[in-house]
Amino acid sequence: MNAFFSILRRRWLLWSLAVVVLVGGLTWLLKRSDNLNVPLGVEQAAIITYSGPGLIVKPFHWGVAVNVRIAQVTQQGASKVYDVRYLVNIEGDHDLIGYLMTDNGSALTGLPSFTVHGDPKLSKELEARVRETEAIGIEVRGHYKATLVVLFVLWIGWLFMLIFYGRPKKAAPVIIVPDLTPAEQLQALLQQLEGGELTAVQKARLEMLLLRCWREGLVAEDLPMREVLGIIARGERTGDALLRLQRWLHRPASGVEKSEIAALIRSLLSAPAVNRP
Repeated sequence: MNAFFSILRRRWLLWSLAVVVLVGGLTWLLKRSDNLNVPLGVEQAAIITYSGPGLIVKPFHWGVAVNVRIAQVTQQGASKVYDVRYLVNIEGDHDLIGYLMTDNGSALTGLPSFTVHGDPKLSKELEARVRETEAIGIEVRGHYKATLVVLFVLWIGWLFMLIFYGRPKKAAPVIIVPDLTPAEQLQALLQQLEGGELTAVQKARLEMLLLRCWREGLVAEDLPMREVLGIIARGERTGDALLRLQRWLHRPASGVEKSEIAALIRSLLSAPAVNRP
């Protein structure tokens, strides 16, 4: 009887151990199947639909396990669809949601965990596939070196042609014409006035020259023009001339003839101060 219970006890222990191993294995398989295996150092994509506040990537810091960026955002009804690109740098499980935040600083709620597993084995397999691809050499016979030599010679020839061909001759020296003296400018304006009419620019130039002639020996050089006009208007030999000039310039119906202005210019041309440069 004791031998029977001993055999039964051993069988019960074996069955219990088998059940534990089976449950543990299933748990491990189910847990592993929930996480997406991705190779290290290869960018992946994930689509996230979220109806809450706008999503942005948390600020980057050195040594981060996953590099995350949002490639594109599209509106779909009341929700936004985010095209999230990520690159796993370190082996292990990583939740992409932990690298996102709202654009208004509020708490990020309503998004389930999106866990990926960085698998170095996949990276090694990927490297092996790349090496196998690189081992298949493709040789293209296109006279590469000869083409480079020809292009270099053509470039040197074009450079020399650009430097020496059609090079302009030495420019002739520029003759500097000295500025006209006030007397010469007044003489030219007098001829234009007697031969026709002065333009607005010529009238302004004539007024400036006459004021310059009248202020010579009458006021200081650094005196403001407002005070200069007042002194010239009150001068015995300049007051009446300034009044006639202003009426002729600014009040055409005042009756001042251009012959009076011409006579005024002639009288100033005889003054020695006008001939100064």
